[in-house]
Amino acid sequence: MSARPPVPLLVAAAVFVLVIAWLVVTSLVPHNVRTFVPHIGPDTVTVDARNETEWRFFSFARGLLTAPDTAGWDLAVRRYHLIVAGTAAEIDTGSFETLTATPTAAYESTTYGRDTVNRAIARWYRYDMFSHLLHPKRALYVMTRRGAAAVKLELLSYYCPGPDPGCVTFRYQIMR
Repeated sequence: MSARPPVPLLVAAAVFVLVIAWLVVTSLVPHNVRTFVPHIGPDTVTVDARNETEWRFFSFARGLLTAPDTAGWDLAVRRYHLIVAGTAAEIDTGSFETLTATPTAAYESTTYGRDTVNRAIARWYRYDMFSHLLHPKRALYVMTRRGAAAVKLELLSYYCPGPDPGCVTFRYQIMR
């Protein structure tokens, strides 16, 4: 006489098989990823930051800066890391178009060291563990600059065509 497994065990096994099937299917489905070719436009910039060891510097007044002439930089990018020369704050409310005045917020300075980071803008993305892709959060950032007007920033993408990671694309507007 064979004993049948208990019903809860059968249900748990069925749920386990369904979860595994769902994980496999979601990892194999093609994902729609916004990609941008490195460029500097009037209000949208794509910085090629694919090099994991070198920072790429950008100035809102002068554009992309190349070493050794990086004086006056405002934003630096290395792969998915972003830092600012002044201070930055994450703004959770409103849209890019409706943010017209520099908000009073808790602005963070960049901390330099072994792990150089600006806490306000460090987690500008969300990581999809199934596709292993980075997607920009729906957030706005405001940067203060040394002796100049603040800038509002929205991150749009992290991918070059291919998709190849490391091309950080953002749109910006200097606030008056």
